[in-house]
Amino acid sequence: MAVNFTEWLEDHQAIRCVLVEAAISVGGVAVTRYLSSKNYSDGVAGRVYDPIVSSDSINLVERMSVDGQPSMSFGDVELINLDGSIDSWLRDIWVNKNITILIGDVRWLREDFVTIFNGTIEDIDSRSSGTLNIKVRDKLQRLNTPISEARLGGVSANKNELIPLCFGECFNVTPLLSNPATLEYRVHTGSIGASAIEGVIEVRDNGVPVSFAYVESLVKTRFTLSAQPFGQVTCSVQGVNDASAWINTPSKIIKKIVKEYGGVNKFVDADIDLTQLSTFDTANPQPVGVYVESRENTLTVCNQLAASVGAQLVMSRLGKLQLLKIELPPSGTPFAIGETDIIANSINVTNKFPVQAAFKVNYVKNWTVQTGLLTGIPAEHKKMYASEYASVTAEDVTVKADYALDTEPVAVNTLLLKESDAIAEATRLLSIFRNPIVVVSFTGHARLAELTLGQAVTITYPRFGFDSGVTGQVFGLSIDYSNLTVNADVLMALTPNAAPLLSRIMREDGSFLLREDGTYILREDA
Repeated sequence: MAVNFTEWLEDHQAIRCVLVEAAISVGGVAVTRYLSSKNYSDGVAGRVYDPIVSSDSINLVERMSVDGQPSMSFGDVELINLDGSIDSWLRDIWVNKNITILIGDVRWLREDFVTIFNGTIEDIDSRSSGTLNIKVRDKLQRLNTPISEARLGGVSANKNELIPLCFGECFNVTPLLSNPATLEYRVHTGSIGASAIEGVIEVRDNGVPVSFAYVESLVKTRFTLSAQPFGQVTCSVQGVNDASAWINTPSKIIKKIVKEYGGVNKFVDADIDLTQLSTFDTANPQPVGVYVESRENTLTVCNQLAASVGAQLVMSRLGKLQLLKIELPPSGTPFAIGETDIIANSINVTNKFPVQAAFKVNYVKNWTVQTGLLTGIPAEHKKMYASEYASVTAEDVTVKADYALDTEPVAVNTLLLKESDAIAEATRLLSIFRNPIVVVSFTGHARLAELTLGQAVTITYPRFGFDSGVTGQVFGLSIDYSNLTVNADVLMALTPNAAPLLSRIMREDGSFLLREDGTYILREDA
């Protein structure tokens, strides 16, 4: 039947019921536990749900972060165990198993219930003698595994070394010496006959270009040198292909990694918001590159890629991976929140971030820093190989003066490759944080259960200067299904971003890119 979920949440005659479906392992056998907060049976499937769920415990938290670090949704499901009848469940395997939480009316069919969470179980424990607690996390938990543990093997001195991985374009990486006898080097895993990577751009010996040949032309992950090197061998590489097309944008690389790397807990298309990632890719086509040569978690690598364009990994309540950005003002049509939506006297400013007058963005990472090269390469090349990053700094001279900010900005490390993209990211960050940024927190009525992370909202309320409405971005959500209230955190700028940026863009060599008529003009600083 067709149900208006928001109206039903506000219906005081509703007989609300929470369903929990946990797919676990019992004695090596896959078992789904069907649990509920009230007596409920699915007449179609013939399932009877065990009414041991405490509805008061269903309070799931979702949150973005200002620093771009992924923030996992979490919560607990409390199970009533007064007689100890489910003590044995502590011996079952719950870790990294799937869990779905739904809410609906006991008079409804199972198919009419609404999923409020689809995620992963961290584990089960006991907080008291009368309860067990299922600790739930979103599916990002599954990415907390090594992206690869494939080792070279064989008999060489490097047999225990991890085979590197290359995604996007990477400058001056150190390849793995896979066969000293044949001077064979490796830059990526990959099987014979597969087009694993786009290819090696160049190979250098202590900074000097040298000739090389692929071991297998279709794979391009291994190459040999024609002569014994006299120094350190490095190379620049274009990495992984996807369906015979080279991929080099954050969204496409992240999608590739979560589906094909990271062990047994890989994502499938059903775990990914494919439409949102495609839209994100169109809006964020900046080329990036990452080289993995040591033991790194899948989540760490993916976060480095996302953070390079100011984004972060987020799982929706339905268990689908998204890439979201802090944006002020946020994109999209704002969801209107008025005084009647907010419980009286619950609104407050809970956090205020310091104003920043400058942002330094590092880009085109040099994966092998080489100082003191003695070869006859140009001096500017020696300087490039001796530095880990190139950098640009966006600075608002008016804000710097008004707030008496003289400190050097903390560098934001990225995997961006182009100076223009680094300038755009530095300018974007400056446009947000040159204003006072606050978190506005409040408790709202059931209608606000429609909100999602990253969404644009306009709050109209007779406090804090919101009388005429101020637009911000949903930063955190917690829905309490026991009393049907929504705790929301909204990120917003107290000063509108309408004033033009009085900014200058500085390169690391001290030259400036000045913004005039919408373009950047290079000049030497006088």
